[in-house]
Amino acid sequence: MNKFDYQNDNYDFLLQIKAEQDAAEILHKAMDCELFTAIEEGRSFSDLANGLHLDDQEAHLFLGVIEKMGLIIRKEGYLFNTPVSMKYLSKTSPFYSLDALINGEFSGMFIAEKLMPILEYFKGNVCIERFLSDAISSSIRNFLMKQCTEIFFDVHLPYDLVITGGNYEKCAQTITDDAVIAVIGSYAEESSLPTAIRSYQAYLKKDSSMFSVNALAAKDVTAFFEKKQMMQTPLLQLTRDISVIFASKNKNRLKELAISAEAQLRAKLKRLPVQSVTPIHPQDVVTAHWVIDHCRYGCSSYGEKCCPPNSPSYEETRVKLDSYTKAFLIEGQPPTRMFQRVMLDAEKTAFKQGFYKAFAFWAGPCHLCSECKQPAPPKKCTATRPSMESAGMDVFATVAKQGFTMRTLKDKNEFVKYFGLLLLE
Repeated sequence: MNKFDYQNDNYDFLLQIKAEQDAAEILHKAMDCELFTAIEEGRSFSDLANGLHLDDQEAHLFLGVIEKMGLIIRKEGYLFNTPVSMKYLSKTSPFYSLDALINGEFSGMFIAEKLMPILEYFKGNVCIERFLSDAISSSIRNFLMKQCTEIFFDVHLPYDLVITGGNYEKCAQTITDDAVIAVIGSYAEESSLPTAIRSYQAYLKKDSSMFSVNALAAKDVTAFFEKKQMMQTPLLQLTRDISVIFASKNKNRLKELAISAEAQLRAKLKRLPVQSVTPIHPQDVVTAHWVIDHCRYGCSSYGEKCCPPNSPSYEETRVKLDSYTKAFLIEGQPPTRMFQRVMLDAEKTAFKQGFYKAFAFWAGPCHLCSECKQPAPPKKCTATRPSMESAGMDVFATVAKQGFTMRTLKDKNEFVKYFGLLLLE
């Protein structure tokens, strides 16, 4: 939703609005002359100026504006696309959409890109109604068909998910109690300035099809689903102009949607070779002084790189746990080396997902390699992590609080359970 400082009476506020219009005109020019496609992964200034048929002064000024927009980078006499330009403004990118970028139209590709993480692990038959235009609906369908392996598009009922727009009331009459309905469109509560302008222009042109995309109001959609006794998600913003509400009478079906960043990460982690991924609050991890005694007196790996006394004390671990608000308890199985690599992969996946404080605790002494074991000289290693037990965590008590069962083993031939902890923020 737009937020303004209504006490701002500075003329610069108006200049900023005007500058956005002027910047849009220059961006249109850059797109018309395929500037970003010409740059690709790097071009010299002179080559680019010649290719654009601009004299040196105009090229210098024109490219200076594009650089100030944050769309290109100058380095050692060469020009490079920034990541956003490479993805959305180069014709070689699958996300390139000339009409959407120049004319400010809705792009099904952009909507599908935001829908994909939510639906990536949803299973079932999906129907996409014409809710903006045939082209937009088709591009969403094609994108999801390639990216979401668990869904399919069969024209025959029943549907597990119906994606619609202003026709949601009629659609709700035809779906089963186990199905999910997604109402996508430009909601008045999330409408941006460009969307409001297009709505007004559509009204002046008497273009009812274009104007109808702004007919959604979250309060109306929410009230309808409440009346139908359907559970629903909050209004979720997909792009600057497009948002969605999911609803179903079956709460378990809604749980299949990876709506939050944590849910999307959990869905990805469940694709790793693990038994389970359970959300846990770091405060529920049990720490105790006695745990490290089992390492000190009962383990031959005591004193190695990621084992006590080189691992965190239980007091240090408690301080670390208290600085996090989210975590996943990850259950795995032998071999030890594979599980430890899985925990490293989980940490890397979380970091790439935006959880920059992600840190993993695995199970057991390090089994990744033997390069740092005696008599080899000490060596810096960035891959090793402490185990939960070596950091003073009572693994038995911690997993029991989450409903898991663990028992001590009578002999070495019995099956071993491994648990790791992934801290998130």
